[in-house]
Amino acid sequence: MSNEYSASGNNIDISDLLSLVNTAQYDNLEGAWLKAIESNNKDIQALFKVVDLLVKREEKKRAHDFLAMLVPHYKQKGLYQDVLTVLKRTLEYNPKEKGLAKEIAECYSNLFGNRAYTSALIERTGINGDVDIRDAVKKLETYFCLDNGDYVFHKSWGVGQVFAIDPDGEKVIINFEKKSNHSIAMDIVASILQKLERDDLLVMIYARKDELQKMIEEAPVSLIKLTLKYFKGKALVSSIKGRITSGVMPVEAWSKWWTNAKKLLKKDPYIKFIDGMPSTAALEFRDLPVTHHNEILEKLINTRDIDNKIEITKKYLAGMKDSEVCKDTLTEIANLFDKDANTLCSTNPAAAIEYLLLLEEMQPLLKGERGKYASRIETFIRDGINIPEAVNKINILEYRKQSLGIVKKVLSEKWPEEFSAVFFVNDGNLWEFIVKDLTAENKQSNIEAITHKLFNQFNAYPEHYIWFCKNGMQGRFAELYKNIDPASLLCRLIELLDNIGFKIQKGRNGNLKTISNKITNLLEDKGVEYTTKVVTDANAESLFNVISSSKCLEDWFKVSVENIIRDRFPDLFEDPERPTIDESKIYGTQAGYEKRKKEFDHLMNVEFAENARDLGEAISRGDLRENAEYKAAREKQAMLVEKAERLKTELQKVVIIEPRSIQTDTVTPGAKVTVRDMEKTDVEVYTLLGPWDVDIDKGIISYLSPIGKGLLNKKVTDVVTIKLPEGVSIYEVIKIESVL
Repeated sequence: MSNEYSASGNNIDISDLLSLVNTAQYDNLEGAWLKAIESNNKDIQALFKVVDLLVKREEKKRAHDFLAMLVPHYKQKGLYQDVLTVLKRTLEYNPKEKGLAKEIAECYSNLFGNRAYTSALIERTGINGDVDIRDAVKKLETYFCLDNGDYVFHKSWGVGQVFAIDPDGEKVIINFEKKSNHSIAMDIVASILQKLERDDLLVMIYARKDELQKMIEEAPVSLIKLTLKYFKGKALVSSIKGRITSGVMPVEAWSKWWTNAKKLLKKDPYIKFIDGMPSTAALEFRDLPVTHHNEILEKLINTRDIDNKIEITKKYLAGMKDSEVCKDTLTEIANLFDKDANTLCSTNPAAAIEYLLLLEEMQPLLKGERGKYASRIETFIRDGINIPEAVNKINILEYRKQSLGIVKKVLSEKWPEEFSAVFFVNDGNLWEFIVKDLTAENKQSNIEAITHKLFNQFNAYPEHYIWFCKNGMQGRFAELYKNIDPASLLCRLIELLDNIGFKIQKGRNGNLKTISNKITNLLEDKGVEYTTKVVTDANAESLFNVISSSKCLEDWFKVSVENIIRDRFPDLFEDPERPTIDESKIYGTQAGYEKRKKEFDHLMNVEFAENARDLGEAISRGDLRENAEYKAAREKQAMLVEKAERLKTELQKVVIIEPRSIQTDTVTPGAKVTVRDMEKTDVEVYTLLGPWDVDIDKGIISYLSPIGKGLLNKKVTDVVTIKLPEGVSIYEVIKIESVL
């Protein structure tokens, strides 16, 4: 808002007028005031500052006279709204001034003379009579605040349009979204309704959806600005999405549309992006235009976090086309990062390397010397920085790989050892890169050293060992497994699972549960297939014992693998007798089946939906190459798909245990079996049901458990020897009953 006035070649500043008042230079003030009026400036509020200061200085008569000077000026210009504003201010200072009522009535006649009822409403206020002028003005404001065709908003009835004014009844008739042909008294209209501009978003949704649709297709920036105006100039992106997808566009179309709109918005100098997570990112109107380039510089200068600085710059570079390159901005960014790199080279070499690699990336745009900044990284390496620590602290994967490439170039003899050291401090995204590079360069001794350490120190490097087993099961990187017994690889993985399970049971926290889940998922995906491939006559018994004695393996996995080994090597087991039930089926109660079905339904209807939302949010953030949330969501998706397939297969195999199918002469699923422990002489009761019916506290065990399988097909008085993880138990069958 300008406070400067021009007249006859002279500049009159509002501060000059205020200064004249403060110093009581009233002789000069009047001339300056007239010049300000003659300048044809319409900033009445700025002029009112002078009037208010005069009143404060006890110069009410002079303030009144100055206001009076404004009236003929604005009348001559036909600016009756400005005249009315001046008269209302005069009314505040002197409500009983002679002729003021007539002047105000004249203003309303000129402003609203096109309305048929104007004269009648003015007369009804009694403004030309003996009434208090202030009361009459209040009535006029309520009478004329709305006209035919105006749009309004009510918090309960929604958007409405005025279609009739009833001056006799002093009512306004409005058609609302939720209440048509509704009459409201004129004296309360202003207090319960919000008047809407014709270009207000709510009005567009109510009456001009065709124009909105055109904006969606042709003018996305205009639509966003319209929505920002609805939110008073600032709003979360999530709020904007909610508003636009509620009555303007389908929610499923938002993601693609927003991706395009966002690119255009970033070029608009009046829109400010406030970065953040999907729940905190926001947009805001700027008072003054700022170019995208200036905005980037401002962000970089005000951002202390190194990673954020690099992320801001990389997004800026990725979003530019050749025609949009601002070399001045790039030069300022380069100077900023060059200075930071010099500062950090001794205290934070990882950050310095990231800055230098980013600067190297900018060189083609700056038409600068290639290799200029990479050579400084080479100097760091020659000076003896801790390479594994520095590389691992670099957050951008591509920069980590580039750094290792420079290490390889500088340390032509020692680089394999440095790569191996990086392998064991890295959290996973460089493991494959390092193995491939060592393999390509035929560094077999270094590969064997990595293998030996992984295999023999698997408890120290659990995440590394899981990766090692996964690739081994998939048949990748054969060089890593030349001296590794495949069965031992699996056995140590199960041992690792049990060790972690023990730590979890003892209340240890950290990421142990995550690691445990990774092992379980790997075994679920590849374990059975891998066991089938590696089991031999020489390792079958030991592999069977490891799997059977594990306390953390899932029952389905145990049963599957045990059956494979029993089928292929029956002579290894003392009791080759097999149950007469159909082993291709899964026996269980109706309740157990419903429980598993509910789990499957929750997976399909809830977990997949949540995963889809997570994927959508991750995708909306742009660049998927370094998007950890996207990668995590995709991994979760793959796990859910695998789990869904397994549950579906299991549910298709179900045989419901019926009362008529239960025999009490032999033990079958559905039997309640009383046995005596021959060594302890204790009597125990077991109910054999399906794997989904298990309740240990109630003595309900799976027929697929070691005890369950041992008791199947046994008769009363039979004695059975059962191998358990804690040792061998001998039971005599005393009684067989039906549980159903």
